[in-house]
Amino acid sequence: MRERMLFLSAKNHQTQDLEGDIRTGRFLKILQEKYEIDHLFYRNSSRELSVTGGSQFIAYKERGALTSRRTKLRSLYKLRDYAYRSSTGKNMRDNLTDLCRSNTYSHVFISHSLLQNCIDIIRHLLPEATIITDAYRFKGGMSIGEAVGKRILITPYQKLNAALVRRDERNLLNKTGLLLATSEWDALSFKSLSFADASKVHVVPHFIDMHQYEYTEPVLKENSIVLYWDMNTSPGKQVALLFFHKIYSRIKAKVPDVRCYIVCREVPPEVAELGKEDNSINITGPLDNAAEYIRKAKAVIAPLLDNCGARMSVLESWALRTPVVSSTKGSEGLNCEHNRNILLASTAKDAVDNIVSLLQDSGLGGLIADRAHQTLLKHYEANSVRAKILSLV
Repeated sequence: MRERMLFLSAKNHQTQDLEGDIRTGRFLKILQEKYEIDHLFYRNSSRELSVTGGSQFIAYKERGALTSRRTKLRSLYKLRDYAYRSSTGKNMRDNLTDLCRSNTYSHVFISHSLLQNCIDIIRHLLPEATIITDAYRFKGGMSIGEAVGKRILITPYQKLNAALVRRDERNLLNKTGLLLATSEWDALSFKSLSFADASKVHVVPHFIDMHQYEYTEPVLKENSIVLYWDMNTSPGKQVALLFFHKIYSRIKAKVPDVRCYIVCREVPPEVAELGKEDNSINITGPLDNAAEYIRKAKAVIAPLLDNCGARMSVLESWALRTPVVSSTKGSEGLNCEHNRNILLASTAKDAVDNIVSLLQDSGLGGLIADRAHQTLLKHYEANSVRAKILSLV
């Protein structure tokens, strides 16, 4: 008989956390191969608890529990610009208590969005269980090291914020049994906090299932580019407007017949208005349509700033064999190199030059896309990551 695992996750209602929700869902799918899982899914909705066949699926609701608010000092648990917090009221505590008393759990997975609320409760209820946490997006803004490297004035606020982040990271590392980092850089950052706890940290990068991207028929590339990121955030909207005001017109001047597709769940009114003014700009609507547009495009423009779902945009484009233009910040944490498997732009002129090169030189695009696809299969494909996850837990 397989061991039981308690899996705690939440539906975040802010679109900038879509990437984290997808990552959590993929962890769940893999862990179900090894464990009988009771999944406590925490959300703010009117539906009652429900249990489905196989492993238990308990949809827990608490009115007004999931909220977002801006934070001045952004600690490890507060997910950069927004805090997805719940009150962890009496009902949720009682539900967790009933589950833990009714079942024997050897492992508990707590998604990033519930760590602040649940880790101490679980440690109290299940002191012998191994707690698994995902370090996705645990970063409190620009670090002191980054500020020094960029010669930016370090303010007292930045120093205090950095100190609070490191304190929270150290506490998390001490409380968890296994911490999954998204990149080698993040893993080293955690390991440096405590030599005694360094062995708990392992790298599990963002990954995708290639079965979702398999096509039998070859595709004919069109003279088009795709903007593929979450624009329903302040950084996402900012990058989109910057692209159209500073970059797209210069691209059209060199490639007049280019078409631009905006693939996004929700497009801000300011960006949608641009599509009305220029008939070469097309807004596709739901993300379900992304694959076909990406396959046919000669370039995908991934976000140049963080907090826009950048990594998944890059990986999906690699899976569909379409070259990506991004920035060092937008591709942070991925195994990529300029002119090898991606084109990186640090200025508007760089972005224009890179995109025009891909539109005019199909050989260049094909070469970069092939190398990117190989990188994906080696480092970010679900089958290669699955074995590591199952060996760790």
